[in-house]
Amino acid sequence: MKNSILKKNWIKKDADLRFALHISQKYSLSNFTSNLLSTRSKEIDDIKNFLDPKIEFYLPNLKIFNDMEKGCDRLLDAINNKEKIAVLGDYDVDGLTSVVLLKKFLKFFDIDIFTYIPDRITEGYGPNKKAIDEIKSKKISLLIMLDCGTNSHEVISYINKNNIDLIIIDHHKSNEKHSDRIILINPNTIFDNSKYGFLCTAGIVFIYLFFIKELINKRKLFNQIPNLQDFLDLVALATVCDVVPLIDINRAFVYQGLKILSNRSNLGLKTLSDISKLNKKPDEEDLGFFFGPRINAGGRVGKSDIGEKLLSSNDEDQAELLVKQLNTLNYQRKLIEEKVYNEAIDKIKKDKKNNNSTLFVFDKNWHEGVLGIVASRLKEKFNKPVIILTKNKEIFKGSGRSVVGIDLGLLILKAKQSNIIINGGGHQMAAGLSILEKKLNLFEVFFEKKVKENKNINQINNNLFFDEALSLNAINDNLIESIDSIAPFGIGNPKPKFLFSNVRIIKPNLVGESKKHLSFFITDGIKTIKAIIFYALDNALGDNILKNYKKSLFSFVGQVKKSIWKNKTSFETIIEDAIIEKDII
Repeated sequence: MKNSILKKNWIKKDADLRFALHISQKYSLSNFTSNLLSTRSKEIDDIKNFLDPKIEFYLPNLKIFNDMEKGCDRLLDAINNKEKIAVLGDYDVDGLTSVVLLKKFLKFFDIDIFTYIPDRITEGYGPNKKAIDEIKSKKISLLIMLDCGTNSHEVISYINKNNIDLIIIDHHKSNEKHSDRIILINPNTIFDNSKYGFLCTAGIVFIYLFFIKELINKRKLFNQIPNLQDFLDLVALATVCDVVPLIDINRAFVYQGLKILSNRSNLGLKTLSDISKLNKKPDEEDLGFFFGPRINAGGRVGKSDIGEKLLSSNDEDQAELLVKQLNTLNYQRKLIEEKVYNEAIDKIKKDKKNNNSTLFVFDKNWHEGVLGIVASRLKEKFNKPVIILTKNKEIFKGSGRSVVGIDLGLLILKAKQSNIIINGGGHQMAAGLSILEKKLNLFEVFFEKKVKENKNINQINNNLFFDEALSLNAINDNLIESIDSIAPFGIGNPKPKFLFSNVRIIKPNLVGESKKHLSFFITDGIKTIKAIIFYALDNALGDNILKNYKKSLFSFVGQVKKSIWKNKTSFETIIEDAIIEKDII
């Protein structure tokens, strides 16, 4: 189905009806749920673990990871000898949660631990000599870097010269050689053949701590050890916020982690929920859109360690103060983000970059802390890879976001190997870089050329798949229950989308603080349902609906959810694309 407003090809997923029947009979599921499952799993025996994923089932063997066994032994020695340990982590959610995971584990054994979160603006991403000097002054014998450090060769040499043992646990891509003097646990390096490159750092840290726990039990080193299941709320948070695929053990992390989050055992997350008024049982969307942005706000526009302090806090008064600080910073972040976003749009239009395969924009006055979010919004609006930079001292620095089919982390590594950029790295869907001003044009040409080499990219990203064609009358509690039964959703398990044909729009209204979201009702003459399009005015969807809703019927593809507002529940559709059908008679 073509000619949609966003120029997408609408394609219905082909449910394997024979396999769906087998699923229905074996697991006593409805035909609808079984059809959804048949497009998400190919083996009947996998269905049980898909519906109820257990950590224990998916845990790999520690020996498949490069340096994992060596890293476990080194930390166990440090625990046994009561060494003073430093943990340095990135300022984003994955880095912060990884630091807190390790911190909570080590505190159980009364280990003296020093944590360090670099400042995004003054220090930048990853370790630096100033941080190492401060760590050295604390008489540290073991430094553990989390969610950073893999490509920091100069700093690694400096650490070695200062005779500090180093363990790096990371997931950012690297195809370079490393010093034999360090312990590097990273499934995205050339040393590692584990095929677990889909993990975020917090997921790797959890697996690392699990193996340490196993060794403690095997060697009978301690009578009591922490219950790692209690930490799964942090792992789930990082897994969703770092936008890694919800497959294999990642799915189990989020599924089980949401249960722990519902227990409200982490004081920081509990306080954040209460003060910020999350009046519902949290789901994976709340991890990404409620918790994540607030915890990230400190690293974006404030002090980088506020999120770490909140997630570690055992003091109610301190937690309340930290939440209020983060909420204030998050509000400031939204204002800065909107300004940078609008200016970036103006630049794209002025420089006529809309027709490129990529978007590369920069300005010396933009706030570095919001560039990742703005890159994400530009990627969603234009459906192409985006890199956005600002000037920090004499260097341009920034972030990129990719689309399916383009490995941005690998592309950035190639730019570094070609001496186009100073530094950079990341993973498939997101990356960061720093570059000299004189090489900006060279990089833009390189970026466009590499993306264009993938000839199938436009076709892949112009397809919009939906699961079923439904009438509005089919939206009920049974439908929501079926959808929820195959959650959590994300990359690797997208939320089901449905086609609703020939419906009429009633009472469209711009809503939200920025008045960029379009709320309205859709009706087929029998049933009426609330609908919303987020950032509707950022693309042709909102404009076309506002111009044509009085005279035309529409078909929509979107998701369905059950919303709670002021203690009232209602069904709602989140619209992703539309087709203008025929005139209303």
